Amino acid sequence: MSSSDNARQSNIDLAVGKHSFSITYWEITNISKKWLHLAWELFPGNKPTDEERIEIVNEYLEVTRMLFKEKDLLENDSQSINYGGKSKYTSQREYEIQKLENTKNVLQARAEEAIEAVMSDVLRKQGLGFRANILFPPTDFRLETPPLILVTSPRNKITLKDSKLVKNGIKPNIKEQIERSVEEDNITSALVDNLAGLGTYPAFVSDKYDLRQIVRTAAHEWLHNYWIFHSFGRNMWDSPEMYTLNETAADIAGNELGDLAFIRLGGTIQNNSSKYGSVEVSHPHLTRILRDTRQTVESLLLQGEIEEAEKLMRESQWTLKLGGYSIRKINQAYFAFRGNYADSPASTSKIGAELKEYRSLFDTTGEFVKSLTKIKSYEQFKQVLKSEKNNS
Repeated sequence: MSSSDNARQSNIDLAVGKHSFSITYWEITNISKKWLHLAWELFPGNKPTDEERIEIVNEYLEVTRMLFKEKDLLENDSQSINYGGKSKYTSQREYEIQKLENTKNVLQARAEEAIEAVMSDVLRKQGLGFRANILFPPTDFRLETPPLILVTSPRNKITLKDSKLVKNGIKPNIKEQIERSVEEDNITSALVDNLAGLGTYPAFVSDKYDLRQIVRTAAHEWLHNYWIFHSFGRNMWDSPEMYTLNETAADIAGNELGDLAFIRLGGTIQNNSSKYGSVEVSHPHLTRILRDTRQTVESLLLQGEIEEAEKLMRESQWTLKLGGYSIRKINQAYFAFRGNYADSPASTSKIGAELKEYRSLFDTTGEFVKSLTKIKSYEQFKQVLKSEKNNS
């Protein structure tokens, strides 16, 4: 790492300060919880059936939905009452939240195990196990809100430079404070953004979403943990193209594996097809504006028109807000981070189309996943794609 890299990282560390999230501490304090619960299920009569797993997951998600709703209502209460003290409605809501929190804590480990068991079976049936069909790494995740992520990009070019995890639950003004602190050098664009999941071990999977999105995210994060033991994952950070290749492949395969698990857990794919289709179909307005904005911004930045590009991004944010899309901030860092997923509305990368074409050459998701393990660079991927097309 160069001295300028060290200085930039130091500035990010200072900006985040006490809000920094420690992966090491989180993994140490969480990894043992799951194995203790699994050991309990080894005793006769403790392991649930598939039908019981579906009931457990549905009950957990219902309690979680109620909890998030009550927390949102409490936030609205807090903003509307005077400084004179809590209203009787606020006190009652806090009591309900505590009851729901307690119920959620009781159900959480069983719900996690239920989803993991189904996901593990799906992965094995796709041929992703080793000798004796042992799955490595084992599926292991926590249904919790992931940390936030601070991402940066130069102001004069859309490219992801640095990132740092930030504790979730911080207020909007703290996010803005962190961003302003990083941007004080006048050459950096910063954004504190949300994550749906994180490939720690156990992996984070947000339980704010519905079951289909949860199992898709769980599969996505497992694939990152699987590929890290192979060239594909180990070379993920070697170039922007390899980063996008990894994230987009995890999206494609994760969605397919997640849908298989979703069906096993009682879900019906047909009822969700419009919501989970391509972004061009499900969100045409959002996709068109974001991609048009990015293309124009990149053109302006090449001409050195930084302020004009930033003005356009602010205008696009308000246009989308009026259209019902609430994006807190659109800047260079936003496009640099969100654009790493080639099928995202914020991406203009051709890697998404290339990966979809590559996926079509394989009969199963498992074959697609395993075929990528030896890929070390984007150039090698393009050569393999060309070769596979010629042989098909």
